[in-house]
Amino acid sequence: MGFLFTDFLQIVVAFAVLHLACYLTDRLQLFANALAVVKTCFLHLGLHKTASSSFQQTCAENRHLLHSHGLHYPIFTCHYSKPKRLKINNHSVPLRNLYDQKPQNYHINKRWKITNLKNVVADYERQLSAALAVESSLVLSGEGLSLLSDQALSRLAQRIQSAGFVIRPIAMVRSPLDYAHSISQQLIRGGQHLELVGCGPLLLPQPMKRLTIPDGQSQLTMLQSVFGEDLELVPFRRACAHPHGPVGYLLNEYCGIANLELFRFQNSQESKSNGWVRIQNLINRRWPVFDQMKQLNPDHFRLRDAFKSTGKFRLTSNEIGLINDQLARSNQAMVDLLSEEFVLSDDSVSEELTLAEISQIITDVCRLTSSSSAAS
Repeated sequence: MGFLFTDFLQIVVAFAVLHLACYLTDRLQLFANALAVVKTCFLHLGLHKTASSSFQQTCAENRHLLHSHGLHYPIFTCHYSKPKRLKINNHSVPLRNLYDQKPQNYHINKRWKITNLKNVVADYERQLSAALAVESSLVLSGEGLSLLSDQALSRLAQRIQSAGFVIRPIAMVRSPLDYAHSISQQLIRGGQHLELVGCGPLLLPQPMKRLTIPDGQSQLTMLQSVFGEDLELVPFRRACAHPHGPVGYLLNEYCGIANLELFRFQNSQESKSNGWVRIQNLINRRWPVFDQMKQLNPDHFRLRDAFKSTGKFRLTSNEIGLINDQLARSNQAMVDLLSEEFVLSDDSVSEELTLAEISQIITDVCRLTSSSSAAS
């Protein structure tokens, strides 16, 4: 009888062990399956003037290589713009339309002469749904996303997470002074007139009521409130030190792509010369890109891109002096919010244009204009 009881006990123990093994195997398989379906959304938020366009164009040009590393970079289209846009690689455009409170005021929609906004938004929604349905990880890049409200950006984040993605947000930050140099040129290239930027004795610089310089109290604080400790903030100068520049930093250090040798890097930098920027600013004073009714100005014109003169554009010492108080406040706010590394900047400045240089620039412009007219 004792022998039979021992036998029975061994059988019970064996069944219990077998059942436990099956249970653990099932649990481990479920865990492995859960790990297998975790997808990352690399959400690049700019900021502005940190090589975002170059990163976007490089990703669009090398989509096949990204795909081989398990990364999908979506390209959007807009058939309602004039002309049609079939390769939108800056995801600010569709996502601002979908999540901005007033997309009708979005400057891109005005420039692209969008009239049927309802259809545009519906089409972007369809394309975003398709992008979020992929099985691989995803790269979304849009410096304009940092201009969304915290509520709007939170809704976008929730949408991405509900599609099964873990979000890894990143923003590169330029120092206030470097940003002031860069944004001044961009605004002038875009057709605005800046009182701050002079043109030798023809146009003296004046204090500006508003030149938006990041101080860490608006965009960065908003991004931190939405993403918390998950948000990665990188000084732009650190990214520039990468062997492949800031685009290489994002691909290598952020997206985790070790070998970049096969990538065809794109540089969208439209940096103009000191003379070009200052003469264009003079033109914008008389014929800005938008008229007083905020409509495109048909009289606005832009200097030929072939025109080059007088070295790299930077603000002059005098112009920097006019925004010194704002720069000091921005630097201190940036240090308080982040660290000293985020305010390091290039100390180089432009020299004032002389009358002789301005005369030569105008001569070059006239020669290029007459050559173009003769060719046509």
